[in-house]
Amino acid sequence: MKIQLQHFVPTTLALGLILLSPLAHSQSDNARLSALETRISAIEQDTAQVEALTRIQRIQRAFGYYLDKGYFGEAADLFTDNGLVQYGVDGIYTGKQRIRELFTRHGGGSVNAGPGLPYGRFNMHMQLQPMVTVAADGNTAKARWREWAMLGQYEEAIEWGDAILENEYVKENGVWKVSQMRYYTNFVAPYEGGPASLAPVSGDWTTEVGKAFPADAPVNETYQPFPAVYIPPYHYESDLSAIRSDPPLQQFIRSNDAIGRLEALADEHAAKLARARSLRAVENLQSMYGYYLDKGQWEQAASLFTADGTWEFGQWGIYRGPESIARGMTLMGPQGLEQGQLNNYPMLQAVIHVSDDNSHAWGRFRSDVMLARNGQGRWGGGVYENEYVNDNGIWKISKQHYWVTFWGDYDKGWTGEGIIPVEGMSSVVPPDEPPSVVYESLPNTFIIPFHYDHPVTGEPHNDLLRRDQDPREQQQ
Repeated sequence: MKIQLQHFVPTTLALGLILLSPLAHSQSDNARLSALETRISAIEQDTAQVEALTRIQRIQRAFGYYLDKGYFGEAADLFTDNGLVQYGVDGIYTGKQRIRELFTRHGGGSVNAGPGLPYGRFNMHMQLQPMVTVAADGNTAKARWREWAMLGQYEEAIEWGDAILENEYVKENGVWKVSQMRYYTNFVAPYEGGPASLAPVSGDWTTEVGKAFPADAPVNETYQPFPAVYIPPYHYESDLSAIRSDPPLQQFIRSNDAIGRLEALADEHAAKLARARSLRAVENLQSMYGYYLDKGQWEQAASLFTADGTWEFGQWGIYRGPESIARGMTLMGPQGLEQGQLNNYPMLQAVIHVSDDNSHAWGRFRSDVMLARNGQGRWGGGVYENEYVNDNGIWKISKQHYWVTFWGDYDKGWTGEGIIPVEGMSSVVPPDEPPSVVYESLPNTFIIPFHYDHPVTGEPHNDLLRRDQDPREQQQ
């Protein structure tokens, strides 16, 4: 979403101020003009912040597309001249040329050839779930990303990859670039058996690329990959700026003079900007929740809810309030997870709407889940339909509902004998309330209610039309 306000404000509001400035004004008018000038400056600065989020997301997604197709030089050109990549435990590589060769080697390309992958090479690197924080000065930023990789070589190997990226960005001469990329590999696993089949790593697990292509400096921290549980550092651990926006909007009555009309125009564009900032803040909030869920940080995840917020997961029932929500989340495993437990819940495909007064928001997210525990792997899929509240400028979750579409065994898939039924309410960790809607997951089908009408026709959707009975049974 590219915000055009930064181009409009100077040519309309600022132009209006310029035309008014030569005229004689009362002391009261001068004060109003001064206040309006200050507002316009603030609007321009806030617009630049929202625009920065868009540009940073675009850069990182472009990075993934370049790796996909072997455009390693183009990927390196996204970095500053002295940019660095910290790759797993291999070490730190500094400068565009070294970064280019690092990703070329990992992608199986030739350091002496042009762009493109060798025959039969598969090198998909999906850049997902952005959580972006732009500094107050608008010149630097940090972001957390999830990478899911699908890797392989024709007739030789096929692998899954999972990593967390903690990146830093800087604006140089008006252009955003990557200054640091810290790439925390969680696992690279064979497709057959998946991550659940991995044995614990002992000792040095430097990659073959790292051994053949030594780094410029060692990493600042070492860790063990999955099946060990490791939490890459959060850049936003005590920083709420990523989920902050303007507080709910107030209605102003403006006078019908030249200054009043400019004030009303400023009100209108400030409101549009506030909603745009809130949309990004809500997306960040849901991503933050997902990263906490991944690592079994139930208390941190629950702290993102309002005091009376609700958490509903499948058919487990409704848990109300942060303390009860954290308790309900233990149905997924112990706090901090356990050795060999994978709990990946990516937050994808956001559709977010913010109320006109910037006080409430609604969001729909997809989560394609990869789990592992006790040596058993599981696929999952579902949709979130959530509600959010603007708490004096800080967005919080007021209602989180994850509708389970299916659970399936990793090896057998999500049809036939691979299907795993949705679980009901727990007697060990009972909910505060029963499920709001009783339904069954695949092979039963149902339509998860949409919080929005059709974006083109404006027509409401037919929600909860479910086919709960096997059609083979209906024919008998």
